Amino acid sequence: MKVLDVQGLNVKYHTVKERPSGSGMTGNGTLHDVSFSVEAGEIVGLVGESGSGKSTAMLAVMGLLGGKADVCFDRISLCGETPVPGKNAAMVFQDAQSCLNPSVKIGRQITETIRARRGCGRKEARERAEELLDLVGIHNAGLRMKQYPFELSGGMRQRVVIAVALACEPKLIIADEPTTALDAAVQAQIILLLKRIVRETGTALLLVSHDMGVTAALCSRVYVMRRGRIIESGTAEDIFYSPREAYTRQLLRDAKGLRRPSVRGEEKTPLLEIRHLTKEFETMEGIRDISLEIFEGEVFALVGESGSGKTTLARILCGILKEDSGEVLYRGRRLDRKQPGPVCGGRIQMVFQDPYTALNPCLTAGQALEEALRGAGRKRRRADQALQPGERIGAMLELVGLRREDADRYPREFSGGQRQRICIARALITEPELLICDEALSSLDAGAREQILALLLDVQKKTGIACLFISHDMHVVRQISGRIGVMYGGSMVETGRTKAVCSDPWHPYTKQLIESVPEPDPLKAAKLKGTPLKETSGGDGRRGLMFRKKHPPAGCPFAGRCGYALECCTAETPDVQIFGEREVRCFLYSEEHSGRRSEGYEMTSQI
Repeated sequence: MKVLDVQGLNVKYHTVKERPSGSGMTGNGTLHDVSFSVEAGEIVGLVGESGSGKSTAMLAVMGLLGGKADVCFDRISLCGETPVPGKNAAMVFQDAQSCLNPSVKIGRQITETIRARRGCGRKEARERAEELLDLVGIHNAGLRMKQYPFELSGGMRQRVVIAVALACEPKLIIADEPTTALDAAVQAQIILLLKRIVRETGTALLLVSHDMGVTAALCSRVYVMRRGRIIESGTAEDIFYSPREAYTRQLLRDAKGLRRPSVRGEEKTPLLEIRHLTKEFETMEGIRDISLEIFEGEVFALVGESGSGKTTLARILCGILKEDSGEVLYRGRRLDRKQPGPVCGGRIQMVFQDPYTALNPCLTAGQALEEALRGAGRKRRRADQALQPGERIGAMLELVGLRREDADRYPREFSGGQRQRICIARALITEPELLICDEALSSLDAGAREQILALLLDVQKKTGIACLFISHDMHVVRQISGRIGVMYGGSMVETGRTKAVCSDPWHPYTKQLIESVPEPDPLKAAKLKGTPLKETSGGDGRRGLMFRKKHPPAGCPFAGRCGYALECCTAETPDVQIFGEREVRCFLYSEEHSGRRSEGYEMTSQI
């Protein structure tokens, strides 16, 4: 039986300004004769790059476009009736944080939905809410219902949003990019959770995504959208193994990534050296005893799940935060900082995850770059030092693939990929020697991600800049970096050459992280592995990844989730073991705990 049946859907926005930002559409017609359906208990995917019309189609189906557009169709039926939001259908959006009221406790947000749907009393609603939290994999429901959204991790917030959707008792769940902002481990958990919910409840699921790996892991049928039209549809096997359209083949190529040789720095004197860096918070994630080196002209990737401390480390290097202990050396010189502030004369710059919130919506692209120039307050060192600010801004926009005339446009007039190019231009115009990219590609579709990757590699080749690339996307990391560091629970658990670490992980967490990445291949994605969240009994809700100044945790932070844990792992903190270019923080590689080795023994993976 068809739960959702859409035939001949057309949408025309009244004005260009009312269309979704960066839609890339031409003319006023946004959707053209779109038709698709979802059967009971089925998971169907709607895929395409940003601006293809996927979200517009979902908003039209749910009647949420209001007066912004004219919507006409031959038929839209949900369980044989006209769709009514909250009655037979519910939506799960990409950003769980913006979907939840930050000032209202989790329990109240779920119980209000249940009472509105069932018309029941508080007690019954509370019992049902606890059942839903347990269904979505959140244990200790009584405690969680007393917490606010900010007290939960990103993955747990997304689970709460799914629980709210289930509270509507829908026949259909529309999931719009539900895993895009999540790290690989949590993404795998959400994928397996959605599959289990469909299996156990019989609810139909319509997945809207640009991630071909997630689509392969979840969907039995797939529709491909381009420029407001459905250009191809079929089973997942048809779409992934024998696509008819060139556009679909390009989506798959972008998802798999182009193997590019990574730029390797001249490994003589490190550009940046971090020694035993520690930063602790009372209620937030921290870092402990972090040491690493970044050389000139190299791309060093930093990976790990949410809460592992990646962003905390980046903010220390940028001067946003100040470390509690340890030292940072820049070109061999120790940075002595009394308080947070710009470091190295602004030679370290940062590109953030969300380009829209990183840009002032009231400033044009040119004004944003001009402001960065004034903030740097120093002269250009290169041959173009005679250029006036306007000429320098125009040249920088061209360097990142934009036009000089784009300097007069506001952020809302650009697509997501174009806005990220502006952020990169703003960082580069100050002539930094180290660029820190903090999840700079995670919000982009595969096509835009490939373009920004190519841009970063091209800019690096031209300028010789070093890059600390922070990401949870292992596909991207394999393409762009020469060396990699893996973080978990505030500690660096493994470092080495990217190719060696990704093909032969030594630390149990690194292996788990790599196995959590869904491949754009239905057969491989079916073998996706996920691990349950390890929750703490306290109120921080951060899966045991955090520690407090007065009560630092004992033992290895990964011990509770490790299938190779030894008795010592819960009582002692492992030291870093060094074997050539590979460094690993694990007792499996310690002679003291794993046994003495013969002379000339060559260490290999112990997992």
